[in-house]
Amino acid sequence: MDEKKLRELAIQRHENGESPKAIYETINKSKRWFFKWLKRFKSGDSNWADELPRKPHRSPKKIDGTMEQAIIGKRQELEQTLYSQIGALNIAWHLEQQGIDLPSVITINRVIKRNNLTRKRPRYTPKGVDYPNLEPNKSNFLHQFDPIGPRYLKSDGRFYSGNIIDAYDRRCNINPMRVKTRKDITEALIRSWQMLGIPTYLQMDNMLQTQGSHRHPHSFGLVIRLCLHLGIQPLFIPIKEPWRNGIVERFNNDFDKMFFRAQFFKNFSYLCQQAKSFEIFHNERHRYSTMHGKTPKERISGNIRLLPKNFKIPKELTIADGYIHLIRFIRSNRILDIFGEKFAMPMSVEYEYVWLTIDTQQEKLFVYHDKKLVKELDYPLPKTSLDLSKIEL
Repeated sequence: MDEKKLRELAIQRHENGESPKAIYETINKSKRWFFKWLKRFKSGDSNWADELPRKPHRSPKKIDGTMEQAIIGKRQELEQTLYSQIGALNIAWHLEQQGIDLPSVITINRVIKRNNLTRKRPRYTPKGVDYPNLEPNKSNFLHQFDPIGPRYLKSDGRFYSGNIIDAYDRRCNINPMRVKTRKDITEALIRSWQMLGIPTYLQMDNMLQTQGSHRHPHSFGLVIRLCLHLGIQPLFIPIKEPWRNGIVERFNNDFDKMFFRAQFFKNFSYLCQQAKSFEIFHNERHRYSTMHGKTPKERISGNIRLLPKNFKIPKELTIADGYIHLIRFIRSNRILDIFGEKFAMPMSVEYEYVWLTIDTQQEKLFVYHDKKLVKELDYPLPKTSLDLSKIEL
């Protein structure tokens, strides 16, 4: 017997004088079920035994056409605004400033999607191998550095930009430069530390300009020596894995789309002026979902120790006491590459990431896997200083 006939039979038995309990117990239904359909019967509706649709008359999450058009309009407006983010988080913030009673960010995203306004980007897929990452918990714990370029100005040649970003609060510093020498990179880092503050770690890729010469791997280059001189710990990501510097890589993508390809630059000098405007706009107005909608300026925390404006690099830079870190992936040959120098690794770390620390005071190299020491090696360092007056930067 189908449900509708069962309901009709139950009410008919009740009309014939049977007690409710006897009815719902013999047909294996609940007391609540019986009185629900009795109430429907007494309503006088001729279709009382039919199943009503379960869809609510009004969805609390559904928005009206006026709100949907406001979201679409704001999205289109932000797309035409130089440097602006166009995601749901920023749309919500701008509508809130207009005093509009907002739906959730999830609902705004649904509106964007069903109106075909989304922009998809490829995402990195983890390979299932544990990676020894640093998790910043305050400002100036970890800076990520990555020079972007070359980029080309139609009427004024090529340029690079030494971009650096705080991994915790996303404050950025942009440094356009004509060439990418160690001198230019060092000057860019100094400017960033004078504006953002001195970090505990500086994370970067494996350019020769930041490492030094592979012919003399223990001597270290200008960038490493300067970091040690200031108490900063350089951290080099795995070779040929730029996505490990993901935060600054994402910022460089925004730099390209929102800044460099969004306007015409008549010359390099004008680009430098506009880069400073974009930097200020980003730090004060860009909102990040990973920071619960806060801007970099709103997220900043802790004591910010700035590098003095009158700082000068010493003419002779020794290798100061400190730590240099590298992350490397060990392949089937079990060879560890540190600034071009090769070391044999144990079988236990094959196809695994290892964390390396060079202790310049002890002149030791420590190899860690899963935070456990797996190898310790002597790492003798030269006693000579780097005389900046005698070398070409």
